[in-house]
Amino acid sequence: MRNSLIQLFVEMEEQLIEKIDQHLQEYNNKEVERKWVKSSEVSEILSCSPATLFRLRTEGILPCSLIQGTYYYKLSDIDKMMEDGKEF
Repeated sequence: MRNSLIQLFVEMEEQLIEKIDQHLQEYNNKEVERKWVKSSEVSEILSCSPATLFRLRTEGILPCSLIQGTYYYKLSDIDKMMEDGKEF
């Protein structure tokens, strides 16, 4: 009985390790997309000045989040603004 329990645990451990390995391989194969970018990156993406970005932010054209003095923008919001054709 003891040997069969040990064998069962060994098999379960092997299956668990295999599943973890599969999960890690799938995760590593996926391209991890960044969702948020800082102001300097947005200015570069849009080829605009910090003043223009300030205006987009204050006029509510481009939503953002302020965290500890740094503004962050969603890439999806930048894409939406460009697709909507909002002028700046």
